[in-house]
Amino acid sequence: MAKTFEVTILGVNSAYPIHGRHPSCQIVNYDNRLIMIDCGEAAQIQVSKYSIKRSKINHIFISHLHGDHCYGLPGLLSSYGLQGRKSTLNLHGPIGIKKFVEGIFEATEAYLPFELNILEYDTEEQSTVVIDSSITVETFPMKHRIPTMGFKIIETIPEFNIKVDAIKEFEMSIEEIKGAKIGNSIIRDGVEIANSKLTFPKKDGRSYAYCSDTVYDPDLLPYIMNSSLLYHETTYLDDHESLAKERMHTTLGQAIEIAKAAKIEKLIVGHYSSRYQDIDVFLEEGLPKFSGLMLGEEGRVYEV
Repeated sequence: MAKTFEVTILGVNSAYPIHGRHPSCQIVNYDNRLIMIDCGEAAQIQVSKYSIKRSKINHIFISHLHGDHCYGLPGLLSSYGLQGRKSTLNLHGPIGIKKFVEGIFEATEAYLPFELNILEYDTEEQSTVVIDSSITVETFPMKHRIPTMGFKIIETIPEFNIKVDAIKEFEMSIEEIKGAKIGNSIIRDGVEIANSKLTFPKKDGRSYAYCSDTVYDPDLLPYIMNSSLLYHETTYLDDHESLAKERMHTTLGQAIEIAKAAKIEKLIVGHYSSRYQDIDVFLEEGLPKFSGLMLGEEGRVYEV
């Protein structure tokens, strides 16, 4: 049975809270291990509203240091301190995030009773973060007005699935079964039985790609190709393509082009401009072009 792999959107607006929507924040749940992506204003309020177990969040990834993606951090981290958190919290972000966080805590004389491990990344380079044996996060460069990176959360399938018939046919011992699951062969009557005869081919793990603020950029394709699910900003509809380019954002049609070129079947759109009170217009305009289009909506859970 496949492990839980899902995304809950907590904030889906651009720039500032309006129309009942909040700035960027998401929770990725993999087998009850939670990763927060971006932490806009009101992130911790949304965490409480949607009953997210904040104690399960051990990694926070920040795409860039515009306020609508990181101004929720001071409040969230301070609340962890007030609640007596003891376990280490890993904060991943672009160069400068350490200065941002430590400057606020120095000015406010905040005290954290837990270890805050701040890791900074060069947004021009691709990096790999191993969360554990089952999941990794890859960072990749994005083109926006300040240094920005996207994320791809990848499920790792460490073991082969054994064929029940092979266990019976070759009378495999417990140790041989364990060995076959990690790729070993077995020997019968001096003849090597290949692992491929004992196990099913490994399937590629599921993956979730997160593309926050970015100009339309086909250079993203190698990093997000064949993702199971893609979130891509669509700040504007296509009639504002010039404005999107000027402000280094993406339109709905451009995000759909990226999804198609990357051979991705499911696309979540979001980071809506405040000019759109009714976001259903994104669905109305986009569905005829891409059947796998889904609106980014706060509180909604998306299966990867």
